[in-house]
Amino acid sequence: MSEWPLVAFTLLVQSSVGVVIFSVLFFCYLEKSLGNQRASLAMKPVLLTGAVLGCLGLLASTLHMGYPWNAFHALRHISTSWLSREIVFAAVYLGALCLYTLFVLIKGRMNRSILALIGLLGLIDIYCMASLYFSTAMMTWMHVNTYILFFAAVFAAGGAIALGLTALRVKSVIDGTTTLRIVAVALGLIFLAVAVRMAAQPFFLEWLSETAQNSDAITFPHSPLDAYATTYGLRIIAGALSISGILFLGFSLMRMRNTVLTSGLPIILSGSILVFAGEVLNRFAFFIVK
Repeated sequence: MSEWPLVAFTLLVQSSVGVVIFSVLFFCYLEKSLGNQRASLAMKPVLLTGAVLGCLGLLASTLHMGYPWNAFHALRHISTSWLSREIVFAAVYLGALCLYTLFVLIKGRMNRSILALIGLLGLIDIYCMASLYFSTAMMTWMHVNTYILFFAAVFAAGGAIALGLTALRVKSVIDGTTTLRIVAVALGLIFLAVAVRMAAQPFFLEWLSETAQNSDAITFPHSPLDAYATTYGLRIIAGALSISGILFLGFSLMRMRNTVLTSGLPIILSGSILVFAGEVLNRFAFFIVK
């Protein structure tokens, strides 16, 4: 199977949702420190990035479906099909995000409540996306681990992108306390997402082993344990990148303190890149089935 469209579609949309959610959190801190107008100005590029990521993910989804008109055919079964539901909520989420981004770019003011509502729509879309893969006949996807991986990517990949962009925008215009809060909340949520994802893997592997031995149903791959083993090295590298990125972020927070977004900016950016790279490799490991 060709993994690129699937990796791009799922990870870009999940990153987009994560960027929106972290934009809400960061904006709350910045608005208290800078006021609405200056905080909105600082967060404009971050919000625009979230919209662009979502649109690129939508474009990748058309490559995944073969040709664009398949998306319209899929809408005929919204009451029974997770694919139809995913398409609907993706359209609602991206439509709302793009329209609101355009509004913010023109008016120059953001509203945290509206942005939070858009983020909620995005999370519903991610749930539909995870349910779509969970309900297939692919045994390596038929576990709650699929939901964990997808939602973890929202906070890990999306958080890494949002933190890196926000750090570049506000590195010299906010006080030390606000700086610490922004980096700390990003680090905490990224760490939690990666930790939950890693903690779930032994339970997933145990379930996969038991199900493969006891199930008579015809599923793909026919040897799921062997298929999982083929991506073991890729998963190890992905985990190492994620952990390294978290350590970078933690180091910058502990050592740089109030200058974490100035003198510590290269470390913040490096940590964000490592975390995102880990999510990319982990997503390839999810979709590679041999």
